[in-house]
Amino acid sequence: MRALIDIRWTAQRSGSGTRDGLRRLFAAPRRSVAAAAVLATMMGPAFGQGAASPGNKEIRIGVTAPFTGPASAYGVIAKVMVAYMDKVNAEGGINGRKINMITYDDGYEPTKVMEVTRKLVEEDQVLFTMATVGTNTNAAIQPYLNSKKVPQLFVLSGAAAWDQPQEFPWTMGFLPTYVAEAQIYAQYLLENHPRSRIAVLYQEDGMGKEYLKGLRDGLGGKIPIVAEASYKVTDANIDAQLGKLRASNADVFIQFTTPKFATMAIRRSAELGWRPNQFVASVSNSYSAVIQPAGAQNAEGLMSAAYRLEGEDAAAAGDVVFREWTAFMARYVPSVSKTNGQAVLGYLVSKSVVEILKNCGDDLSRENIMRQARLLKGLQLPMMVQGILINTSPSDHAPIEQMRMMRFTNGQWQHFGPVRSGIDPGAVSESFKTIFKYGTATKRDLANQLNANTVSLMTGSFGSTYAQVGADLASVLDNGTNLRILPVMGRGSVQAVSDILLLRGVDAGIVRKDTLSYLDRKDFAKDIRNQFVYVAKMFNEEMHVLAPKTITSMRDLDGKTVVVDLPDSSTFVTAINVFDRLGIRPHLIYQEPRLAVDMLRKGEVDAIVAIEGKPLQWLNQINDRNLHLVPVEYAKPLQEEYLPSKLGSADYPGLVAEGGSVETIAAEAVLASYNWAPNSDRYRRLALLVDTMFDKVGQLQRPPFHPKWKEMAPRATVSGWTRFKAAQEWLDRNMPLPPGAAVSAASGSAAPPPSAPIVVAPTALAPQDRDPLYREFLEWRAGRAKASTSR
Repeated sequence: MRALIDIRWTAQRSGSGTRDGLRRLFAAPRRSVAAAAVLATMMGPAFGQGAASPGNKEIRIGVTAPFTGPASAYGVIAKVMVAYMDKVNAEGGINGRKINMITYDDGYEPTKVMEVTRKLVEEDQVLFTMATVGTNTNAAIQPYLNSKKVPQLFVLSGAAAWDQPQEFPWTMGFLPTYVAEAQIYAQYLLENHPRSRIAVLYQEDGMGKEYLKGLRDGLGGKIPIVAEASYKVTDANIDAQLGKLRASNADVFIQFTTPKFATMAIRRSAELGWRPNQFVASVSNSYSAVIQPAGAQNAEGLMSAAYRLEGEDAAAAGDVVFREWTAFMARYVPSVSKTNGQAVLGYLVSKSVVEILKNCGDDLSRENIMRQARLLKGLQLPMMVQGILINTSPSDHAPIEQMRMMRFTNGQWQHFGPVRSGIDPGAVSESFKTIFKYGTATKRDLANQLNANTVSLMTGSFGSTYAQVGADLASVLDNGTNLRILPVMGRGSVQAVSDILLLRGVDAGIVRKDTLSYLDRKDFAKDIRNQFVYVAKMFNEEMHVLAPKTITSMRDLDGKTVVVDLPDSSTFVTAINVFDRLGIRPHLIYQEPRLAVDMLRKGEVDAIVAIEGKPLQWLNQINDRNLHLVPVEYAKPLQEEYLPSKLGSADYPGLVAEGGSVETIAAEAVLASYNWAPNSDRYRRLALLVDTMFDKVGQLQRPPFHPKWKEMAPRATVSGWTRFKAAQEWLDRNMPLPPGAAVSAASGSAAPPPSAPIVVAPTALAPQDRDPLYREFLEWRAGRAKASTSR
């Protein structure tokens, strides 16, 4: 705790007078609620606000660091960052504001990190957090900070998880990823030691496993890894692991370790007389923290990769940069050696944060902090390897992606070779990776690996809602060999049902509920209710009837020539079902609706029917004063299988007057599959799709994905049909209903008991219950009830 108090005092010593005294009082380890309340009153409303304003003269930054525990060597990073902010404050601060660094010891323990991060956000009310060390520690706080919309800047871990801007938009990494660094070692070995045998020591956590994965991927089986050994951060020594690796007769030894264990490994290897070509991860190549305690003579020839310079490499840094670095260390943090690589890292992170804060100007909101963090372009920082630049964008939260190899020779690190990128542009292609592995794996093994978690999904014709929904699923759910969605272009609901029943390799498909009901009613597919199950109701699809303005109602289509899509399509089934229920007998033409517009204009047909989720791209582009959308009345014969809906001017500005709408009906689309046995492989694959899709519904319901995703309500039932067992189990685990509650088929919300009055309270509805179509249904039902009462 003493270290904590000292660091907080250092960060805040730039203040003066009463405010400075109050800050020190507030920073004391044990403060009462009453004291905090008094302090907040005296400081005024600007104190403690998460987002700075022009009137606030303080920028609060939160840092947690391992000053104690197994990773305490990294505590230097935070000490240097605090000292650098002291320097910035002494020079006038950022745009007239002083920086207040509030720092806690996290002991490198995820539970402790979570505890002190909550304290920083909820009590200290920091603007953002920065430079937390470690993979598991950052993973513990990432969901919390993103839910609070607090920037988690420059995570000091090379895990790939910090570069996921779609899922975690408030998190940004800093270091090259472990995978990228390991692939750089693989590049070097393939070029210089292609006949070697490799032994690997790695930490038994996310960091070590990602390093190991990157090495394997980079080698592609072309150089064998003959031995692997792992350790836990709580292990007292690694003698057993070193003995195992030495016995493998490997001539290359790679360490994916933290500093404490890197020191042990270098020293113990020398004691055993084992002298392979030795590599150490960049997180543990510090001279003062690793090599010096291990013995410089034992590290001779050791190799690593770097993006930053060593603290005493005057020649590489250049005179001006080196003088600035040396002067800073001597004045602000003399207790830390310039040879400590972690000190250089703290210096670089601090400079990057200051760059962002300067670019923010007077807008020091959390949103602008992240905006500026995503706009770093070609930033060359002092004490970085020449040629390595920092670049970010809204889709790239990995600032550093390059490194250069270096070798420890004659008591110092020496860089050699070109600047290497651990991100091969071609390597992001899963297909390229597969082809690369094809040369080193047997065809049968590779085929089994690729096919094990692939799910084939029947969609619809080109440009259809089904086709786009299938593409959306592939975009969001694909995860290498863990899960791959294979959307198959189809012709619609009828063909999808046929393919699910008969076509080899088809696991699921998007089908229309009324298609299933029609097949059941006509007995086209014997016992279909037992053969088919549904995963979830996906969305509602509106009936569009495009015709000349002389056609004013559906009744006018009796005896007319009407295009109803191809006979395998869902539009075809819904159209003939609706015509049958309304007693209308048109002459049907089987043509894709988008291809029949010229026929309609020439008078060759009288109307086009298309039943898809609005807005239809081809229909949205029509602007013809002779054509309009024919209203479809929600007549009683249609109410058993369909819902009421509307087509508005926003959907079809060329066909509906501004602010106007056209009444229509909507059919329910569902994700369905064959009723696979629970112990079958096909069941396992579909269960994998279900778990992943349900977990990511929220992501699919945001742009740029199809707006129809907003209507998906996983809990909604499909009347008369059985839900896929794994889907129901997921819902029971994650979205359980209150005892005795029913579910609304229209929206997925808990329905009131039969005796209870129906009360519509929009503010109480869940997000999935507030979609426009369901609101329209409620309005229609309320109107019917009112009309009945008045009669």
